Amino acid sequence: MSGFSFSSGLLAPHLQSLDGLQWLGIAVALVLGGMVKGVTGIGVPLVAMPIVTHFLPVKEAVLLLSMPIILGNIPQALEGGEMLPTVRNIAAPLIGTVIGNVIGVSVLIALEPHHAQAASGVALIVAALLLLVSPRFKLAPALARPVGFALGFGAALMESIAAVPGPLLAMYLIASGATGRAFTKQIAIILVVSVITLITTFSHGAHAGLMDLAISAAASVPAIAGMLLIRPLRDSLHPLVFRVVVLVCVLAAAVQMIVKSHVLF
Repeated sequence: MSGFSFSSGLLAPHLQSLDGLQWLGIAVALVLGGMVKGVTGIGVPLVAMPIVTHFLPVKEAVLLLSMPIILGNIPQALEGGEMLPTVRNIAAPLIGTVIGNVIGVSVLIALEPHHAQAASGVALIVAALLLLVSPRFKLAPALARPVGFALGFGAALMESIAAVPGPLLAMYLIASGATGRAFTKQIAIILVVSVITLITTFSHGAHAGLMDLAISAAASVPAIAGMLLIRPLRDSLHPLVFRVVVLVCVLAAAVQMIVKSHVLF
């Protein structure tokens, strides 16, 4: 953790350059992400990322959305104890996520901003399509570890480029037979480890500081507010229809990110 400091950072200089309306736009993105999570369970970054990148570069947007993922999953990761057996059970995707984040963050730091925006748009499209289609399959025991490593690696790349690791991880855990509390605990542990690796890699490769972590943690507040705001309306909304509408909107926004990057023309 020696790479962290209060004086250095990525987020503060960018946020200081924004005007009030742009700050409001970021806050609205986080509130909307929280509202969608409160109804459908879809992670906040999937909804917030396409909006936040209107105001911040992709690298800073990924960093901003990192701490809400950790803070939202630590309680579920610790619930019920049995940490060591659970970690042993998910060792393959855990190793994949660590390696994937180290490589993914290094690639993101090296990319030109417009290329990073296009890559983030592609990752968001993949995530939204996975959630729309919800592919289901059963893994043979012999394939569990190599597939777990590969999908953990892929999820980490999506995390480091677009802050959306969840869909690939969920697909693997369901295929490996995880259900109920076991599923929730396993995906929470992987997400926490994944994002800690991402933040640590950012600290060494892009000089992220403790101020960045504080700002990112503060981003959890509007997301939580969104979850609380939608609670009275949750029962009156049809979760499946709402989910499809949201994912279609995410797809449209992700396509717009790619178009705006001008990598295609």
